[in-house]
Amino acid sequence: MKDKLPDGERSKEQLERTIGFVLENFTAMNRLWVRLQYDCPPEMNKLRTKQRRELSLLVGSSIMTISQLRGVDLSLYKTLILPKLLDQIVSCKESLAQEYLMECIVQVFPDEHHIGTLEELLKALSKFEKGVDLRLVIAALTDRLSRFAANSPENCEAVRNARTFDVFAACLPDVVKKFAPFIQRTELLKAYASLLRVVLAAYPDRMDFVDQILYFCVTILQATEGSSITTGEEDKVTTITSEEFFEGDDGGMAEYARASTAGKDPGNGGNASSETVEELAECSAEENVLVQVISMVFEAHKDISDRLKLHHFMAFIRVLSSPTRRKVAAMLLESISEYKQCIQDEATLEKLFVYVDPLISDRSIRKKQPLVHPLLEKLVENSAFDRESPTASGQARIREGHDMEGPPSSAQPSFLSFGQTQEQTEELEMDAGQQRVGRIVHLLDSSSPERLFVFHRMCFDRFREAGEKNLRLTLPPLVFASLRLAFSWMSSKALEQALEMINCLEEFNPKKALRFYLEMTKTAKSIGGSARAYVLHCIERALVSRFWLGSKQSRISGERRLPKGKFDSTDCCC
Repeated sequence: MKDKLPDGERSKEQLERTIGFVLENFTAMNRLWVRLQYDCPPEMNKLRTKQRRELSLLVGSSIMTISQLRGVDLSLYKTLILPKLLDQIVSCKESLAQEYLMECIVQVFPDEHHIGTLEELLKALSKFEKGVDLRLVIAALTDRLSRFAANSPENCEAVRNARTFDVFAACLPDVVKKFAPFIQRTELLKAYASLLRVVLAAYPDRMDFVDQILYFCVTILQATEGSSITTGEEDKVTTITSEEFFEGDDGGMAEYARASTAGKDPGNGGNASSETVEELAECSAEENVLVQVISMVFEAHKDISDRLKLHHFMAFIRVLSSPTRRKVAAMLLESISEYKQCIQDEATLEKLFVYVDPLISDRSIRKKQPLVHPLLEKLVENSAFDRESPTASGQARIREGHDMEGPPSSAQPSFLSFGQTQEQTEELEMDAGQQRVGRIVHLLDSSSPERLFVFHRMCFDRFREAGEKNLRLTLPPLVFASLRLAFSWMSSKALEQALEMINCLEEFNPKKALRFYLEMTKTAKSIGGSARAYVLHCIERALVSRFWLGSKQSRISGERRLPKGKFDSTDCCC
């Protein structure tokens, strides 16, 4: 029919008459199409619905004809075409027609038209019947916008200039609020997951937008029938600007850590949430969507400093099951692309520990297991530290600023191919997670020795709270970092802190402690001065550790502990 109708090659008046004719034809066809559903007995509803689906292409062809007319620009589409299409779709009050025709509009018109009329499209959704598949329509729209933004920087700029996310944030909660009683929560969460793709494609630098989507997901799980789903108070949707979001960030992080420690909701200004959220069942449909959401965030933002800007992260993962919380915390550390020194204050470090707390703390409630699985023990013993001689080569690496427990490569060990039971596999994964926790020391800013010393003390205190099973894997990187700090700072205070860590490690891993005592002896000798007082003590403790390792009784029984050696610098001198 398109070649029989006058279009852009003629005058504007002729083009408008052509559009009016096609719209009238579409209106008549749609009315007849909807009437088919009601002009039949109830027992034939399923058959008639199937027949109507077969006729849907004929009705949608009118919309496609309009989209293919030459001369249809954004102004004409916004003022003449879209209002009449939406008026007809809303007024027909039939879910099958509304869902199909809305999807037709999304698919056949250019992306630039959708960007310019996004608010009209979303407001029309709130007027649809309850049987419409909301997630399908929103996913079709957001997928087009995300692909459009990813095609070129110019397209991305066009999406940003149109304030696309602001429109979604203002309109989508009203749509979700209307449909929440009639569709599953999984579908609503998938709708926001689709919106996240637009944010990651068009707003790669706006972590505040990502944080708002996490909050939207939490409110969906909090909401019950009749409750509001908004981002503000009194049913008003507010969009947080970048300036407001990061204003006073240093103090905000400290407040976040204090609120989290006190059991309050840090994502709600430190106030306890008025609505409790039930923990989701493991591997449930809702939980799978939430994991998909946070996985997309981690994949797009590899920098840990970006992830720490997600103020609603804790409220987001609090609804997950305990095993999934551990997996998300491990994913947070595992997917870091580059271990650069980005933690520059105590509040940020405390916030990171709050994020990975499920990974650190949950092992204490697991049933008693061997301290380390034999396969992991072999993996630890074959580490770069054990391959190096605990003498000159190890000391040279400390001088050069490279430790043997350095930042990991991108490849992570896989424990699924060894043929263990499920329980053993989970234990190995937990141990691998603790190794990632230990690598947090590589994120600490070393520009100020005094501040780095405080960071090391915070890490040691936090690791020690998690129990000895975790300390076997988290302490070694921290000891190396402390020895390196002592050598570069030429400080006996840092040596004393490193000695305290080694003494703690000696209780349940004398083999590691022996190597650390030898390394500390070399470091103290290099520093000289008052640090030489540590040499004899470290040699004494190394000999005790060596004797204990050679004892046959220590190989049989794991219950005995090494006698703790208290060090007093006045007892010896060199």
